[in-house]
Amino acid sequence: MNSDLYEKNKATGMHPVALKDLAFLKEKRTDFDSVAEMFLTRVGEIPDKPYVLFYDEVITYRQVNSKANRVANYLKSKGVSKGDVVSVFIMNSPEVYYTMFGIQKIGAIAGSINFMLKGPEIAYLLDNSKPKLVFVSSEFIEEFSKGYLQAKHKPDVVEVVTNVEHNVDLQQENLSDIFKNYPDTEALVAQQKEDPFLLLYSSGTTGKPKGILLSNKGQLSVCRDMSSIGIFREGDVMLLLLPMYHTNPICVWTFPVAFAGQTISIRKAFSPADFWPAIIDHQATILMGVPAMYNYVFYSIDSTAIDSSKLKLRIAFCGAAPLSVELINGFKNKFNVEIIEGYGLTEVTGLSTVNPPLGKRKPGSIGLAMPEQQIKIMDDANSELPMGEKGEICIKGNAVMLEYFNNTEATQNTIIDGWLHTGDIAFMDEESFIYIVDRKKDMINRGGENIYPREVEIAIEAFSLVKEVAVIGIPDKALGERVKAFIIPTEQDKLTEEKVKEYLEDKIAKYKIPEIIEFVTDLPRNPTGKILKKELKRMEQ
Repeated sequence: MNSDLYEKNKATGMHPVALKDLAFLKEKRTDFDSVAEMFLTRVGEIPDKPYVLFYDEVITYRQVNSKANRVANYLKSKGVSKGDVVSVFIMNSPEVYYTMFGIQKIGAIAGSINFMLKGPEIAYLLDNSKPKLVFVSSEFIEEFSKGYLQAKHKPDVVEVVTNVEHNVDLQQENLSDIFKNYPDTEALVAQQKEDPFLLLYSSGTTGKPKGILLSNKGQLSVCRDMSSIGIFREGDVMLLLLPMYHTNPICVWTFPVAFAGQTISIRKAFSPADFWPAIIDHQATILMGVPAMYNYVFYSIDSTAIDSSKLKLRIAFCGAAPLSVELINGFKNKFNVEIIEGYGLTEVTGLSTVNPPLGKRKPGSIGLAMPEQQIKIMDDANSELPMGEKGEICIKGNAVMLEYFNNTEATQNTIIDGWLHTGDIAFMDEESFIYIVDRKKDMINRGGENIYPREVEIAIEAFSLVKEVAVIGIPDKALGERVKAFIIPTEQDKLTEEKVKEYLEDKIAKYKIPEIIEFVTDLPRNPTGKILKKELKRMEQ
């Protein structure tokens, strides 16, 4: 980190530490041309340190590298070269790393496919990204085959064989055979910081998913930032529960944990029954979750059933969607675990703000800009707004994506003069802490009054009888739109529409109070826990 960045962030309370002064990075290299080079360097420095814990398996940096090399040498034999796309469609497991790291070693682009997708969606991604080869685990081979048959582009298929039985005969090779038949001689190909290394797809909540092409320099920027702001310590074990096709497990944790020389504990998926056992089994010190997960744990698990003497959990992070201040405080009181909110999106390599681990934090805020990123709140004319005024979050820095894959128009509409326009509405306070108001596209226009659903949700979340809420605008001939709230109560039959409206009378302007309230037991979500407001709106048509 240079001195200018240090002084800039010191003033706002992020308090970054120079990498050379961090104990866990002593005698370790911190400057690299590629993510693959970074990982290989750590292999040389700490070869026998565990990098992955997977239930009963303990896998060292050296062992991950060995298998990644076998994959890389196989890909070379198949004619895959620098700049080609090779996709990964694998359940949470170490095999994600063996394949992804192998792809990236030779300068190819690892394409991550959402394993919740169905046939037509898979076909779209195959035709859009045109991978030379796809690694598919047995759990998903049947659904993948449906997309494969529909797609015009038909890549080679390697099956990652598990104990899931199926009748599909699509694969040209099995991953286990690659490990047996190909050498683990070092396969690293020289790369540049500007080279692409990862292709992720947006969730598609606003239409067809867009491919987001990320660079070595962007990922290495996030790695440096996460170490410098105090997220890691020597001996850390980060518990990874979220689906590994997503930007957060890969960009925010997989590579930054390796940069810091620490350890990742992988679970196949979030399970309420396994939540605390997973933390205790591998002595996890860092946890990443989403609001739906923390909500469930808070309301469903008895804190007296947990042996706190066995806990080493130091910090829990939350992203993907806003978390109520009440739940943050409640989780701290009930489990003595502090949840820290941050904010990021795939287009900026997963992380752009966080409440400072080593400094002042403000619950309800998404925190401060990461040291190597600039954030401005802008109006529709791309001019910076004064503190306190609501506008669009715009981000600049190395972490910004290279482009939307094969979509020049969308790229030019999103990155203007180097600033990535997120579509998220927020304001910045006098200490540069940022508060999300809403998605630009979700704004409700009620008779000419602009209403940000997140403002209404925050007010409703503070009501003790409310567990979760989602607010949308629904069509109205007279006003254009009216405000509707979907509420999950803490207890059924104790909350009424009248009680909610009465509670809000002195909390928000009258025109913002939902005119229609529906009590529900669940809300539609994507696999990372984000509420799908598009689905709620579709239900209202």
